[in-house]
Amino acid sequence: MSWPIRPMSLVVGGVVPPENVVGRIREQQEILTSLPDGGAALVGDRRHGKTSLSRLVARTARDSGLTVISVSAERQSYAEFISALAGELGRLDTTLRQEVERWRIAFGTGPVRFERARAEAALDDLLQRAVSRTRVGPLVLFIDEVTVLARNLEREKVGGGDGFLHLLRRLRQDHAGRLATVLSGSIGFHHVSGEALSSVNDIRKVTVGPIRHDHATYLAECLLLGARVEVSDRPQVGAAIATAAECGPYYIQHLVAAAARLGEPVNADRIPLLLDSAITDPHDPWDLRHYRDRLRNYYGEDAPAIAGLLDIYAHAPEPLGVDAVLQLLHSEGSPVRERDQLVSFIERLEQDHYLRRRGDDDTFASGLVQRAWRALRR
Repeated sequence: MSWPIRPMSLVVGGVVPPENVVGRIREQQEILTSLPDGGAALVGDRRHGKTSLSRLVARTARDSGLTVISVSAERQSYAEFISALAGELGRLDTTLRQEVERWRIAFGTGPVRFERARAEAALDDLLQRAVSRTRVGPLVLFIDEVTVLARNLEREKVGGGDGFLHLLRRLRQDHAGRLATVLSGSIGFHHVSGEALSSVNDIRKVTVGPIRHDHATYLAECLLLGARVEVSDRPQVGAAIATAAECGPYYIQHLVAAAARLGEPVNADRIPLLLDSAITDPHDPWDLRHYRDRLRNYYGEDAPAIAGLLDIYAHAPEPLGVDAVLQLLHSEGSPVRERDQLVSFIERLEQDHYLRRRGDDDTFASGLVQRAWRALRR
């Protein structure tokens, strides 16, 4: 890295300021180049910085002269999301703001019952007006946690989540070249419904995972400097943090924070011990139990069988093939009896970033999560 080391403030578990997002040059460029063609969907496990990346790209797009609207779909209701999006559109000019206020009286705070079809029609009209007022490039909607809202809608009524995602698709296509969406969320589109992935097959998928090791080392060094951690050799300690964190910015932040709490000089040999402590800490400071506890939410009644399947991979010294896993499951009395069912489970675990495919075999996608899984399951 040729960038000068500079102090950065710790943001443990939060959204990183755009100027402190490190190592996302490729992803940022992918998203920016996708905008004339409708935008992008950011895919990847939670804690890899999709929201921070979105904010960085939004700022860059805005600085380049594009009209940018950012809104979170993590709302209590569909009506609240539509109202929030309409409110952001109303910021574009006075005429639109007046339209939004009239819409809110009718659908949001007034006596008229919220009707989805009428609200969507009003929003469609507002978008049409906003697009017509956009002079440079497409109007860009950055929508975070879009899959959370879609899944909630699907649970309320079958087809509700699909309908929401396909509404966004239709708006992109109705205003091709004039409207783009950048969609992100902490859960995959496949958790909405079996058809949800088709709603984003018209836009680019941008994978957001770990950053490069040299970028991760640079980030660690900047955070160490910002946290005023006394170190024996900052480049060595930074590299040790990058390695222990598997180049994940979320875990880099946590490791630097743990080093700062020691209140004493830190050398590179100390970093793996900080990781060990986090994994076995009964207070779970890194919220690693999430990987275990979310199974019920993700897989419903299949969660116990999925957990048993992950146990096998967690203790495997090397990648395992389907037939070897099936034999182990049979020997343990697992309810997973059929090969096709096992393949289906494995594919879902790959989509949820628990497993990574290597040829015809699979292994845990993250060694850190693998270690945490073994500790949590004991």
